[in-house]
Amino acid sequence: VEQSLMAVLEDTGARMVLVSEHPETNSTLDQLAEAILVLHQRVTDDRRVRELEFRKLRGVPIRQERYLFTLAGGRLRYLEPFAFTLPERTSMFRPLENTATHMSTGSRDIDALLGGGVPRGSTVLLEIRGDVPFEAQIYVPLTALLNFLATNNAVMAFPYSDYDPTRARLFATQFMPEDVYNANMRVFTTDKVDDPVAIKFSLNPTEDFDKWLGTYSAYKAEGKTIWMLMALDTVENFYGQGVMNFLATVASRAAVNKDIQSIVARPNLALTQKVANISQIHLVLSQRWGTLILYGVKPRTGFYALQFTFGHGYPEFELIPLEDISLSADAGVEKERPPSVTFPGRRHEVRADFFETVMTSLTRSKKGAA
Repeated sequence: VEQSLMAVLEDTGARMVLVSEHPETNSTLDQLAEAILVLHQRVTDDRRVRELEFRKLRGVPIRQERYLFTLAGGRLRYLEPFAFTLPERTSMFRPLENTATHMSTGSRDIDALLGGGVPRGSTVLLEIRGDVPFEAQIYVPLTALLNFLATNNAVMAFPYSDYDPTRARLFATQFMPEDVYNANMRVFTTDKVDDPVAIKFSLNPTEDFDKWLGTYSAYKAEGKTIWMLMALDTVENFYGQGVMNFLATVASRAAVNKDIQSIVARPNLALTQKVANISQIHLVLSQRWGTLILYGVKPRTGFYALQFTFGHGYPEFELIPLEDISLSADAGVEKERPPSVTFPGRRHEVRADFFETVMTSLTRSKKGAA
């Protein structure tokens, strides 16, 4: 059979794709093939994920062994590893509107995932699992907070201890006026930072809570909704297990005043499960084969590949379902869109010649065997 197939290819100059349901083959076809791709499907955390393995690419270096892919929308689409590169020209951020019951994350996809945005009064846990790149740990929360700042609401952030607050300024002010950032952003630090939005904590729990409460009260007096963002490893390292009392107090205050408390937990922290217990929303950010994966524990969702886009000149999230579902209410319209790659109509004359060549080759093989 292999000789006949090779004869067909030589006589017609055609290309051939062979599909097998048994990837662990050991035939001469493996040696003749220019490329071998294997599609895998596995279940992780009761959720399905698909992987595309490049087992062989003759004459081409395999830079990465596997990639995630999806069949959502009826098309096979592979997913690139995480990369965050700002465009040469940026634009002012155009916020999405908040509603009376929900605050927008600035991403239509994430808003849809959460049923319309983050409910006012919620505590949100973003748990980092695995080897998520540091840039993703930083820019995923920051990009979500741009919408809060741009709608003239306030952000109070106690970020990672190894994160320089000036990076937040450099990032955000590319997409909004600096006076808007100065008015609506406060960053709490443990070191003195020369930035007008920075407030230095003393690491005395009572004094620091008073500073936090004073800033909170000042923003509430202006009628702003406040997003309080805290890095769990920072507050746990500085204040110990007793920090849960502070987090629970902030959660209670947020619920009463319809604000948002958001806690980012890096891997292997002792308090993560306790924070999950007081959170109404629990999202997980992880990575597989370099691709960022976001999914919900509360509410439960499937896996989504999270990718940054800069189509409008500012960062936006795109969530790509790894299962065969869509976040859009117009899923039917999406399915009707023509594929990005079109195929010409079949030429039946060539098809007839192809099968004639196959039969001729098989006849030659039989005569040779006789």
